Amino acid sequence: MLLLSKGKTMATEIPKDAQVVIIGGGVHGCSVAYHLAKQGWTDVVLLERKQLTSGTTWHAAGLVGRLRGDTLSTEFASYGTEIIEELERETGQTTGFRQTGSVTVARHPDRMRQLRRQVDYARIFNIEAYEIGLNEIQERYPLVSLDGIVGGTWIPSNGSINPVDLTNALAKGARGRGVKIFENTKVEEIIVEGGRVTGVRTDKGEIRCEAVVNTSGMWARELGRRNNVEIPLHACAHYYLVTEAIPDLPKNLPVLRSYDDATYFKEDAGKLLVGFGHRIVVPYGENGIPEDFSFDSLPFVEEHVMDVMEEALERVPVLQSVGIRTFFNGPESFTHDGRATIGEAPNIKGYFILAGVNSTGIQCGAGAGRALAEWIINGRPMRDLSAVDPARMEAFQSGDLYLQQRAPETLALSYALHYPHQQRETARNIRRTPLHHALKAQGAYFGEALGWERPAWYGPAGSEPKPEYSFGRTKSFEYSLAEQKAAREAVAIIDYSPMGKTEVEGKDAEAFLQRLCTNNMAVAPGRLAYTLMLNEDGGVESDMTVARVSAERFIVTSATGRRRRDLNRLLDHIRSGEDVRVRDVTTASAALSIMGPNSRALLSELSGADLSNEAFPFNSGKTIRIGYAELWIQRLSYSGELGYEIYMSPDVAEHVFETIMALQAKYGIKLLGTEALNALRIDKGYLHWGTDMAYMESPHQLGVDFLCKTKKEIPFIGRDAYIARKSEAKGPYLYSIMLNDPEPMLFGREPVLRNGEVVGSITSAAYSYFFGKATALGLLDFQNGPVDSSYVNATEFQVLVEGKAVSATVSKRGFYDPENKKVLS
Repeated sequence: MLLLSKGKTMATEIPKDAQVVIIGGGVHGCSVAYHLAKQGWTDVVLLERKQLTSGTTWHAAGLVGRLRGDTLSTEFASYGTEIIEELERETGQTTGFRQTGSVTVARHPDRMRQLRRQVDYARIFNIEAYEIGLNEIQERYPLVSLDGIVGGTWIPSNGSINPVDLTNALAKGARGRGVKIFENTKVEEIIVEGGRVTGVRTDKGEIRCEAVVNTSGMWARELGRRNNVEIPLHACAHYYLVTEAIPDLPKNLPVLRSYDDATYFKEDAGKLLVGFGHRIVVPYGENGIPEDFSFDSLPFVEEHVMDVMEEALERVPVLQSVGIRTFFNGPESFTHDGRATIGEAPNIKGYFILAGVNSTGIQCGAGAGRALAEWIINGRPMRDLSAVDPARMEAFQSGDLYLQQRAPETLALSYALHYPHQQRETARNIRRTPLHHALKAQGAYFGEALGWERPAWYGPAGSEPKPEYSFGRTKSFEYSLAEQKAAREAVAIIDYSPMGKTEVEGKDAEAFLQRLCTNNMAVAPGRLAYTLMLNEDGGVESDMTVARVSAERFIVTSATGRRRRDLNRLLDHIRSGEDVRVRDVTTASAALSIMGPNSRALLSELSGADLSNEAFPFNSGKTIRIGYAELWIQRLSYSGELGYEIYMSPDVAEHVFETIMALQAKYGIKLLGTEALNALRIDKGYLHWGTDMAYMESPHQLGVDFLCKTKKEIPFIGRDAYIARKSEAKGPYLYSIMLNDPEPMLFGREPVLRNGEVVGSITSAAYSYFFGKATALGLLDFQNGPVDSSYVNATEFQVLVEGKAVSATVSKRGFYDPENKKVLS
């Protein structure tokens, strides 16, 4: 053994075997190692190509903000502050954490509205956060100029930390529990045999192992590509500066953020560190990160930050009279959607990833490392990681051209105002349905999901649809109400072509689906079933519709964002010897959803088929003709109205669309966007996976336990766990929520109050044409055990909206047509 400074020891020869090998010695790799060892997995090896922290970690600004933009990141960041005292006590290594608090100022009224919503959001996590006026802003941060400032917020538990010290503390804690750490060791190959990780080959020898963790930062994407593992991140230039010493600079200055100036300020040993949220962003490493990169920086190009630097000088005027010690430009990794990638690769067992954390690695590193360690140990995620799951994306989203456009936009938006329904502008028009141009001609404004261009709303005929972003009402708000009105009173049509479609075929297909699905799949050909798939813990892996086309052929329809995950899950569960073939057929057909009280009459006239309730009941499917085209029609609705879905080959899609629209005036047909459909389904109380439910929620919490046929001859995966969880009757439970005041808008994440206490939060929300108020779904937990309707009806609730508690009605059932008369008649 080689003796190191401060009494540390490190092995000089890599072992032949290990349970887990971690690649990358930044804050994330060391956090995974520490948390694996803390939970008893000590046969762990961490390999670092150069020295610990030498990639991105060493030059991070070290800001610590507990309140993030989503539940998962907030949980990560909060844990990161909670573990510090324990970590320092255990290791004797200081982390440099200073809980100075943070002040955020707003120049624009919309920014102040956003900050108020963040203060509301903090209530959900019991994080102290306050709106403060100009006098208190000046008192807490005397150096700030209040010119143009309209208000601000104060979070006392925020602060800063030393990234290198934090990483060293995690590494020391891991070593102390038995983890072996090797610096200057390059991984040349991750060995995969039979779709499973079996080892790694380094420049110092081979290590056989059961799992590998790719925490290699900027190098993660390239390392992943060697095994066809897609990791959507790209390095971008990220600037900050450090001043010369400033006389009498207060040591306890809070962190100051001025998002509208795209700047932040941190006291740093008598100096100020000034960081930039860039408006001009440049990707780095288009041809790969240099092999010898270690504690390196990039050239400082003034024109990239000059506009922001001028605003920083105005916001904190003392900067105008002090020198600059360091102009720093360091590369950091950013992703296509602003979310990290955490979890197991969908195509290789035992290949785990923690990468692409979008400049939040220090504050979220401890929590993210713990979450991945839990996944490795338990074989599945132990908290909701659906938003960062590697399987959430499509293959093209890890491509160079795509990332070189999208990743810089992620950085450019980091300090921008984030409005509801805001769309990305780069890397667009990648995937277009067969009806794209026809819908564009009808005034569609397109949103994007997984590269698919989908109409979000339709502008008036002859107008060019341009978005307006606001926390209030916009032109598109009125368009969406009109689209909802058509669905409730006449006919509305939406392009369903991007929906995931998977074919399951073979003589064992029925038994296979019985095992995977909670509902009864032994339906007759021409019948459909809405069903769930559960995990082994009884949580909801997916919801989907299964249509039995023939005795041995089924079509599984999934939400656009679920297609790949559902396909992978089906493929992963085919047993040896089963006659089951699973393939993606998403692009093999175009689809339209046609809904509304006039939809049956419309389709009956077009097809000549008997679509009466007796001849064609709910959850039925069959082949019909519209115009010259043969197509499959199934009676379903995501709107709460009588409705149908039609599927056709792409070559006839425009013909079918034109044939339908020829009857537009007669039946009051209006085209529908995703924003209106979202409002319709929320009114009805229909769920959306990834928003209202995910891995952690059990069917009984969501009001969909009627889909769980526990007495099937073939038990579904997760049945016993579901039964046990249902008997425990633990919340939270999903409820429908409606504001009693017609003015406020809900967008999701708002706290729900009972007697002034937070009892849950909004998961999805919209504004309802039918009710003339904001409606929502939310997960609430305000009473132990099962909750009956009488209790809910007798309880007064409020929703916190920009600091104001708005009276609300809560229901166990959806507000629109709770008896399902419209859907079923």
